Order: sequence, then structure tokens, then C-alpha cells
Amino acid sequence: MKKIITRLLPLVLACLVTAAGCSKVKDIKINSCGLESFTPKGLRAAKAVLALEIDNPAFAFGIQNLDGVIKYKGEDFIFFKSDGVDVARKSVRVYDLPCEASLAEGVSITRLLSVLSGGTEGLTADINAKVLLKKGVGKTLRFKDLNIQELMKESKAGKEPEQKKI
Repeated sequence: MKKIITRLLPLVLACLVTAAGCSKVKDIKINSCGLESFTPKGLRAAKAVLALEIDNPAFAFGIQNLDGVIKYKGEDFIFFKSDGVDVARKSVRVYDLPCEASLAEGVSITRLLSVLSGGTEGLTADINAKVLLKKGVGKTLRFKDLNIQELMKESKAGKEPEQKKI
């Protein structure tokens, strides 16, 4: 679960930010992502804090109510959520992003480990987040069936993630 959270969240945030549609918005980058803390909550859930270095040459914005589900071969697997983060304008800073994840009903820890040992093949994500400008104007973005394996390939190749239509 820790591996998925640290790899998926930066890609998700990059998709959300680049989908906002401004010329400088396309230049927003997540330079790095690190795991600050990871705390298991029983056998079915965990809390984590990710450290995201975001290079934002554009206006200030906030990402709120980030939530979604990671699916394995179409079946709900892991639910995740975060309150979000406020990103300062024209800055390069490290932001702490607290998040929570829990296993879906019927998914055991042994099944989770079995799936994760096989890599990211068959994993997709549905993501919802509200992106707000400083003055409160915002839009809820929804992404369905994002192929995690493809997103990770694009990220490793140094390409920007493909924008998904809303």
C-alpha cells in the first residue's frame, strides 16, 4: 500500500493541476515525492504523510477533498483520501500531504501483498478532487480508470502524464 501511495499521488496531482487549462499551469511540476511518515491503523488501513516538492510558476491554488479508489482488474481494492494542500504562487516548495488509505471490503492483507508483488499490472484508479483558485473559484475534477502502470511508465520516461478529459 505504501508503494502505491508514494507512486500514484504525485502523478494524480500532476494530472489535476495540468487539467486546469492555463499556459503556465502546464509548467507546474512535481519534482519529488517522499514518504515522511507511514502509520498502519490495524491490518486494513494506514495513515501517511507525503512530502511533495512542487514547482509552481503559476497562480496560487488549492487541491481539496482528494479521494478515490484503486481498482485491481475492475474490483475495488484500496480507498484513499486526503484533505488536500494549498500551493503558493510562483514558488518551489515542499508540501506535506497527509492522506489515509484503507482496504476495500473483502480484500485481505495477504491478497494485497500478493497483488503488489506482481507490480502495477491490472491496477487502475478513479480520482475526484476539487481544485480551487485563491479567490474561491474552483472545479471538481474526476478521472476514471487511470491506468497506473501507464502513468508510472510516462513518469519514469520523463514525460508529462496524459491529460484526461473531464
